[in-house]
Amino acid sequence: MTESNFTEEWISVSELDIDRAVQRSSYDKGKVERFKRNFNPAALGIITVSRRDRVTLVIIDGMHRTETVRQLTTNEGKVLCHVFTGLTKAEEAQMFLDLNAGTQPTILDKFRVSITAGSETSIYIEKMCHAFGWTISPIQGKGNIQCVATLERIYNLSKKLEAEPDLLQVVLMLVTHAWGHEKENVKAVILEGIAALVAEHGSNLDLEVLERKLKAYPGGAVGLHTDAVTLASMRRGRVGMAVAERLTDEYNKGRKVKSLSPWRRRS
Repeated sequence: MTESNFTEEWISVSELDIDRAVQRSSYDKGKVERFKRNFNPAALGIITVSRRDRVTLVIIDGMHRTETVRQLTTNEGKVLCHVFTGLTKAEEAQMFLDLNAGTQPTILDKFRVSITAGSETSIYIEKMCHAFGWTISPIQGKGNIQCVATLERIYNLSKKLEAEPDLLQVVLMLVTHAWGHEKENVKAVILEGIAALVAEHGSNLDLEVLERKLKAYPGGAVGLHTDAVTLASMRRGRVGMAVAERLTDEYNKGRKVKSLSPWRRRS
């Protein structure tokens, strides 16, 4: 993307639209209120915009600043914009990610927009979640999952190990078959611990046995999480690794052959 790809124009805020596929999922009302309290037109900066056609102008970066001007001017003010023409939606999404490479958007917003941008990793993760009945959503509730950073780490670990079947598929299958779609079943540390256990033992691990052990675990995912937090405190280690240790012990109960070696990864 070069400077010749955009024009610099003053545009009325009433002409600027939002497409959530290439933007944050919602406004941060508190952020807009802070902008309004400390409003300084000279410090407003430049809004990045995509001209999709003769009448459609979509904000790529500067949504909260635009909304501030909209509210302060009763939708009649103008903002200085860099206007790009001819971008695909994927290019718009990628520009949003590039312009917000810091921490301003939530990781869920970045993940969602990266799908629009065509990220193979994000598309695969969403596809695998859907395959087991999960929806990646910021709303906490049955069937929804938020820990996309953990899902990405599991996916990347699987790629590194060239695991077959891949770790993400195995972990989602295990928690879903054992416990269903309650939100407690997909806490980041639960998924991390199961992934670590599967990665450590590979084909030596009987997944059907592990699934039965998960299903029979006292208190289900909530009980496992509680026990892991206690163990991690004793070990002064990570809760995810304590999940793996607890599951190792449970897996080995009653098995005289083909038991797993004791879990040693305390960090």
